[in-house]
This record gives sequence, C-alpha cells and structure tokens, in this order.
Amino acid sequence: MKRFLTLLFFYLIIASLMKADTSKEDRIYILSTVWRNVRDNFAFPHHFEKNNPDSLFKAFIPKIMSADSEKAFSLLMTEFLAKFNDGHTRFFSDAPSATVPIKFIGIENKVIVNNINKEYINKIPLGSQLVKIDGQPISEFLQSSIYPYIAAGNNEWKFRKSLDSFLNGEVGTKVTLEFLTPKHQTETITLARVDQKTLDSYTWAQVENKKNTFVEKLAGNILYMRMATFTTPDEVKHVFTENLPRLLNSKGVIFDIRNNRGGTDECWNPIIFDHVAPNDIDQHKAITMKCRVSNAAFQEYGHRIPQIKDFASETAMEKVRTIGTYFSQTPDSLKIKCPIIILINGYTGSAAEDFAVTMKNLNLAKLVGANTTGVISHPRYFTLPGGYHYGLSTWAFLNPDGTGIIDTGIIPDIKVDLTVEDLINNHDSQLEKAIEILQNTSAG
Repeated sequence: MKRFLTLLFFYLIIASLMKADTSKEDRIYILSTVWRNVRDNFAFPHHFEKNNPDSLFKAFIPKIMSADSEKAFSLLMTEFLAKFNDGHTRFFSDAPSATVPIKFIGIENKVIVNNINKEYINKIPLGSQLVKIDGQPISEFLQSSIYPYIAAGNNEWKFRKSLDSFLNGEVGTKVTLEFLTPKHQTETITLARVDQKTLDSYTWAQVENKKNTFVEKLAGNILYMRMATFTTPDEVKHVFTENLPRLLNSKGVIFDIRNNRGGTDECWNPIIFDHVAPNDIDQHKAITMKCRVSNAAFQEYGHRIPQIKDFASETAMEKVRTIGTYFSQTPDSLKIKCPIIILINGYTGSAAEDFAVTMKNLNLAKLVGANTTGVISHPRYFTLPGGYHYGLSTWAFLNPDGTGIIDTGIIPDIKVDLTVEDLINNHDSQLEKAIEILQNTSAG
C-alpha cells in the first residue's frame, strides 16, 4: 500500500534549479494561489487562530510587490508559509548552501557541536556549546534571522530544524563563532564557508556510519535493525527480507529510526503489514485521517447553530473516506512475535513518524527515546510560475482518540533524552535502555 507517500526529497532537488525572474503579476498570482490553497485546504485550521490567512495575505501583498530581488521575494514566500507552523507546508526557495565544517545538534535547548573538521577538534571539542555568532547571542540570532523561515509544528522542532542551515551563506564569506567548551573555557574561531564538495573532502573528528540500513545481533539474541532513512525502499526491503529468518527467531527486536527524516511509507509497509501485525488487526485503525470540507449552506447557518459553527469559520474537517480496512494475509509462521522496541528522537520525522505511531497505536511496539519532530501529515506539492514549488499538508493524521500529533511530536512510551555527557562519552543511553527492557522481558 502506498498511502502517505512523501515526495519531499524529489522536490528539494527540483527546487534547487535556477529560478526565472518573476514579474509583479507573477508575484501576485503566486501569493494569491498559495493563500487560497492554504485557506481552503490546509489540514490544521486550528493554526489559523494564531495566523489568519486572510490577514497575512493582505499584509504580504505590499511586501512582495516591493521586494527588490528574486531572493527577497522567495524569502517572503518562505516566511508566509512558515507562519502556518507545519513542517510539510513550506515554500521551496533557493538559498545559499555553503557552510562551515562543523555539525550541530540541539540538546537541552543548547546548540552543541556534534562533529567537526578534525583540524579544529583540540580547540573546539565535541560537546562544546555555541553561544555567539558574530558577537550576537545564538538565541537572538535564531529568533531574528532564522526562525521566521522555518516551517515547524512546534517550537522544539523549529529549534532543531534551524540548525540544519543556520550558518549557511555564500562561499568564501566568513563567520566568527564563540563556544563554551566542556571544560568551561571560552573559545572563538573565525571560519570561511565552503561548498559541499569541500566539506566531503575533510577528515571529521567523529567517524560517521554511512550505512543507511543494516542488521546486527546483540547480546541475548536481540536483533537490532538500523533504518537511517526511508528514501530507499528497495534497500530497506532487501535488508529486512534477507534478515527475516533471524528476526523471526530472535528474543527481541529493536528498530532504530532515530534521525530518520522520512521518505516514503513503502519502506515500512511490508514490515508491519506483512510480518508484525496479527491477521485479526485492522491496521488502518492506527491513525485517523481528516481533511477540510466546505458546505455553503452550513456556512450560512453555522453562525446560529453551534453544532456546525466550524463551517461558518471555514475550518470544518471530515474523515478521509477512501481509507477502508486492511487485514494482513501473511501466514502466522512469518510473523515476528517477540517484543519490539522502536528507538525515536527529536530528528525522527515524516514517514518515520508514520511507522512509529502505527506500531505504537496498534500496540505492536514500545517507543523509547525522545519526542519526534511532529512532521506527520499527507502533503501535496504544487508548481508555480518562475520554477517555484510549495508543499501543503492536505490530510491531518490524528491518534484514534482524536488527539493531534504535530504540536508535540510522537511521545515515547519510555522517555530517554540524549545528554551532552552522552555525546561527549559516545554513550548511547537510549539503545542501552531498549536492550535493558528486552532483556528483562525475556527473563520474565
């Protein structure tokens, strides 16, 4: 089954192409088209209480008309869609991709060095905290210069997502960074931004595992399967199928989808639908999907009838009717029956969240780790004049009890947050907890 197919990675490639100059008429058309689509079809209309699309549309008309460059216009459109606080609802615009040879992660609301060009490791050790950029405190810099353009359903993901590109700029431009090291020393370094090819040529202090999907056997006959991305369905299917006999005979299984930003649900459909869920479980009961609905008569009377007032405010939602029931037909001998744990964290998003919430809500696995990104919905992608594209969430994914997901992310059953000490000591406390749970379950 191919529901929830996420094409984000294809559009990121398309969006990187050169944009043609847009006329004022084009700009009005682009803003009007995006505004109307959001107004009529955006899947999370409760966000309109904070940012009313009509008010924003009026406010942005003079801004886009006076934008003095294509870059300024695309940034305004990026800001417009970011106002609706949803990770899939975003404008794809050209932006500088050159950056410095340091990788960051958000831990405990701090910007922490996760990896660095080995040349600088003695000066800026792993675990160092970034405190200033060109003399400006990092919190002020993010708030004023980065957050307005970040599409995110919650503040926690907005913070972490911003660290993907917050130091991007033109090749050769310099930035001065001030750090507080783990030994509480202040260190300042000025670096020139370089392109991706140059970054790839560096020797990094922390060797990164480049394998996206693999299976390892842990102590106690526990099978660990790492799935770093869901953009490669053939690879995930191959590794899973190749290791299925071992998974079937294990005492416990750990699926690790930490830092998996998503891709397509085709990667995990066969795992749950064919080899985990019992045949008497309707797998479509895991998530409720809703979309916007309008009715002119109800809009007229909704002001006076409380039961249909959401039609008057044009925020009415209804269940998606095309989704029926689905029961697996796989023989019982090919089902994984041992306890399953899924590792999640603050960088687990999109299709990976679909996997996690489906397993959780069907009681097929326990989730261990930290809240996910909250980028969980069904997006559609649209083409605009000038080579631009944008995404819009048109189906909201909700828990069976009707509670939302994007505002909090998926909440783990057992919360284990990564700490700065874990990073410095190369200690995986989340995996350790998963192993402990499975060993105790097996012993019981």
